Amino acid sequence: MRNLTWALLLLFFAMVFTGCGGRASIPPEASLDQPLPAYEPKETKLTPEQKDIEQLLSKNGFSNGRKPTVVVVHKLARKLTVYQGTTPLKTYKIVLGNDPYNDKLRQGDTCTPEGVYRVVCKYPHQKWTYFILLDYPNTQNWLKFGRAKKAGRVPEDADIGGAIGIHGTEDDGKNLSGLNWTKGCVSLTNRDLEEIYPLVNNKTLVVIKKD
Repeated sequence: MRNLTWALLLLFFAMVFTGCGGRASIPPEASLDQPLPAYEPKETKLTPEQKDIEQLLSKNGFSNGRKPTVVVVHKLARKLTVYQGTTPLKTYKIVLGNDPYNDKLRQGDTCTPEGVYRVVCKYPHQKWTYFILLDYPNTQNWLKFGRAKKAGRVPEDADIGGAIGIHGTEDDGKNLSGLNWTKGCVSLTNRDLEEIYPLVNNKTLVVIKKD
C-alpha cells in the first residue's frame, strides 16, 4: 500500500512541474511544420491629391519604384507641401506675387503661374538665400499667352516673362505676416527653404494649383 502511495505522489509531482523546464507534450496542431496564415497587407488609401501625383509621375515616366520629389503649391490656401513620390513629408506656409489670385499671363502682371513645372536649376541667391528656377514659360504657358493676346486680354506688345521660381526672403517678417510681395514667385522663410533645398533636383516636379 505504501509503495502505491509513493508511486501516486511521484506521478503527481511529475505532472505539476512538467512544462516549467520539464518536457511537455506538444499538440500536433502547434507544430512548426504547419504553414503560417497568408499575410494580407492593409490597403493604404490615397488622398485625391496623392492619386493626382501618382498619375503625374506615371505620365512623366517615373515608375519602377523611382520616387522623385514633388512640390505642390496651393495658392489660395497659401501652402506648399513636399512629397517623396506620393508620400507627404512636410507642409510650409508661403507667400506669392502681389496678385495672388489670378494665373500669370505676361511679364509684369505680378501673378504666380499655375500648372505643372520642372526644376531647371537651383543656386545660392545673394538676396533670397536660394533660388529654385522653374521652366516657366512652358508649352502650356505659351498657349495661354497666345489665347490671351488673341482675346485682347494682354497688350499686343506684351512679353510672356520668365525667371519664375521658389526662393527665400530678405525679410522673414513679411512672410510671417502673410504679405504677398513677390513679382510672381513662391517665397518661403529662409529656414523653411533651407529644409526644402536639398530635396530638389532636376527631376523634381512642381505643381501650382489655384485652390
